Amino acid sequence: MLAPTHSAFGIFLTLILLAFFGIKFSLHWTVLIFAALGSIIPDIDHPGSIIGRIFYPISTYLERKFGHRTITHSLIGWLIASALFSLIIIIPSLIIENWSLNIYVSRWAAAFSIGYFSHLILDMFNKRGSQLFWPDKSRDVIPKDQKYRSNSGARSEIFIFLFLLFLVFLALPISKYGISNTVRWLLGTPGSAIQEFKQSKIHCYAEFKGIFKDTRQSVEDKAEILDVDNKRLVVLYKGEVYTLSDELASDINASNVRVAYTKELVKVSNYEFKDKDIGYLYTKIPAGSLVSGTIQLPKDMEVKIPASPGSYKVAKQKGDELQLSFAGKAQIKALAITEAYELSRRKSRADLAKLQVEADKLKTEIAEAQSSDNLTPLGKELLMTKEKAVEQQQKLAELKSRLEDVTIRIEEAELKIKASKPVFSGIVYIRM
Repeated sequence: MLAPTHSAFGIFLTLILLAFFGIKFSLHWTVLIFAALGSIIPDIDHPGSIIGRIFYPISTYLERKFGHRTITHSLIGWLIASALFSLIIIIPSLIIENWSLNIYVSRWAAAFSIGYFSHLILDMFNKRGSQLFWPDKSRDVIPKDQKYRSNSGARSEIFIFLFLLFLVFLALPISKYGISNTVRWLLGTPGSAIQEFKQSKIHCYAEFKGIFKDTRQSVEDKAEILDVDNKRLVVLYKGEVYTLSDELASDINASNVRVAYTKELVKVSNYEFKDKDIGYLYTKIPAGSLVSGTIQLPKDMEVKIPASPGSYKVAKQKGDELQLSFAGKAQIKALAITEAYELSRRKSRADLAKLQVEADKLKTEIAEAQSSDNLTPLGKELLMTKEKAVEQQQKLAELKSRLEDVTIRIEEAELKIKASKPVFSGIVYIRM
């Protein structure tokens, strides 16, 4: 077979095998180049081949020493060439210590080795075959009947080349998404989209056709996939969160769903805070991000949560906790404290003011009582009777007791107001 045919088959086999072993989203034009290189290297033992003309001294030596389609077309030659090529590309990568380069080194080595092996397989369909188990001189061919095998450069090879080229184009999406994901993409069901999304750590979109449950309006669009809720996808569509599946209870009932990938990794950062007001928290949320987590509310606070167009609740209150799930900045800003809670805070402040007035009044009365109690024994004997002095002392003790009680109630009211101050604590996760 000629170099173009070998290259097409080498690239096709590389794409399929890498996809089979789960290597996806990382194929690069360099991978295809090394697959093509590996697929023509075995013909280095033939001075008339493309690679033989490039390395003419080596090709003439190999042809004279071993002959064409012998050592270079054998399993021994394949193992030696794969090992040498791996060393050639691995040693520089270890010296450079470039992380992004190291990712591709293993793929280059695999592509070269697969391409080389593809050459041996394809030449077995040639009339001459290959000495796959060299130094055994027997020729290995597929099929055994010679009339079903082709000569290099024959007219039939043109059709073989075009067929292999067609297979390469078919293999490109498989190499991009992997075999299992390609099967799911072909199925296009919500269940297959869920399985595909679960394996991904990058931003993904659901391309779907469906109907809104409430309005019965048909829609064909795409939405970012956020999560999976039972057998439903949780998606962000036009700034709102919906559920999407083939279940009737979903916000968007869709029977045709395919996952579209981006190259952007999902980034999640956590933010812990204590006793911060809502305005401060709002400034910490980057534009376009989504917030999940639990916020501890002040005691007895009730939050008004705006209605969402879908059934998925991005915010819900359970006791003194506000639970967020993919809440956007606008949705957090729309949260409000109930009027009952505000009324309770105003009443608490009014009660505190009354207690402070009462305390001031008692302090004045105590001061007046103490001023009359500051008389000398002779003054008390001249100005008041014994009974009057006892009564004065009892009154002073009663005023002090009342003041102490009011002071305790003031402290309780202050603590209640402080506890109900609209500040929040918790840990949230910000998805960007």
